[in-house]
Amino acid sequence: MAESFVKAGQIVSNDSGEVCFFHLKGTVFISAFDANSSQGWAAHFSESDLLSRTFIETLKKFSPPEAKHEIKVVGPDKLCQMLARLLEGQRYQAAKISPRENEVQLLFYPKAGRVRVEKEVAPEKSARVRVLIVDDSKTIRDLLEKVFSHDPGVEVVGVTGQPLEVLGLIQKLKPDVITMDIHMPDMDGVTLLKEVMKKHPTPTVMITSATIEDGPAVLTALECGAVDYIHKPSFSELNSVIPVIIEKVKMAASANIAKKTVAAPALKPVTQKLDLNTLIAIGSSTGGTEALRVLLTQLPKDIPPIVIVQHIPPVFSLAFAKRMDALCPFEVKEAEHNDEVKPGRVLIAPGGKHMEIKTRGTDCRIAIHDAAPVNRFKPSVDVLFDSVVAQCKVPMIGVILTGMGSDGARGLLKMRQAGAHTIAQSEKTCVVYGMPREAVARGAAMDVVDLERIPEHLVKLLSGKRAA
Repeated sequence: MAESFVKAGQIVSNDSGEVCFFHLKGTVFISAFDANSSQGWAAHFSESDLLSRTFIETLKKFSPPEAKHEIKVVGPDKLCQMLARLLEGQRYQAAKISPRENEVQLLFYPKAGRVRVEKEVAPEKSARVRVLIVDDSKTIRDLLEKVFSHDPGVEVVGVTGQPLEVLGLIQKLKPDVITMDIHMPDMDGVTLLKEVMKKHPTPTVMITSATIEDGPAVLTALECGAVDYIHKPSFSELNSVIPVIIEKVKMAASANIAKKTVAAPALKPVTQKLDLNTLIAIGSSTGGTEALRVLLTQLPKDIPPIVIVQHIPPVFSLAFAKRMDALCPFEVKEAEHNDEVKPGRVLIAPGGKHMEIKTRGTDCRIAIHDAAPVNRFKPSVDVLFDSVVAQCKVPMIGVILTGMGSDGARGLLKMRQAGAHTIAQSEKTCVVYGMPREAVARGAAMDVVDLERIPEHLVKLLSGKRAA
């Protein structure tokens, strides 16, 4: 049984596993299932899709009147009526949602052809996010308390400069989030984090001085379970960093920390020849350094060119690239202006700079520039994806991974519309299901894949096999 999408008159399928998730926002869902053969397809379409002649011909091809499909439709009344006319003569069930139900989530169970509708209602305002501040510097403790006092949705429930007190305070205060210094007496932040995650797993945001020396320690903390990191603020920059710190702490409170320790299965030996003429573009944010580690370290030695934008500050992007280079069987480097985009090389955008690709004939190079942030980010995933669409003359694959916000969703949709194969990380494997959620909602993702299965998925696409 496969989940399939109609695009440009063809069905593109992928193995859906036990359940498929569809997010409807002004679109209509339709599934066709044959109980006798356990075969069929499912997809969601916009109004413009339904009006397309190519779409109608494709729909009739895959759901002819004589087919014994059980057809189910969910969507706004107008689109359901349009489909009813297109499916005249066939039996189907329709569930109409009102315009006020702006967005719903559908769960489609491929093996049984069953559909479940879950309305996505804006969550009620919850109790305040309870924060425990751990930092040996009284200045930083006072600064963070001042920062959190600006938001009534955040409550500081405890403050300590003693790492040895932390486990007891967690048990007593039950914080939603911990902010933790990297460098402390008696026990450093990474060692303390490991103890916290082992005994009282709690979303944790590391506090760092943002120096190149802190880079490896921060990356290790992220590998050990930290959700994110923030730079130690000074009084002079307090006004500009207050919104950023509050946003990161609130986001951490709802992060899926169980997915910080994803262990990818060993990739089966690749015996088939891969297409090294395809360009892979990847975007990620919160939780992305770990997601990229899982993805890149499971790829074979011979890979096509890969370009990556990870939201990361300047001092850490170089450390991250060096760490990945040491772990992977191919070259990984922080991109520099005019770097060649070529097989066997992964280029990661430098923090604080935008990265694009520029082509001249068959020559493909990196362009680094210092333009204004896009979607509040620099580097921006959309900037990279837009350049891939505009400049790339070879087959493309676009991937959007875990992260806060919507950066990259628009660019991924452009890539799909330009003929690229597009992938979004599944919600259940994301630390923060923000960027992939927006990509799925916009119809930008052809496939939604668990993180640990993305490497194998890419290998199958590059070998010309149907991706599983």
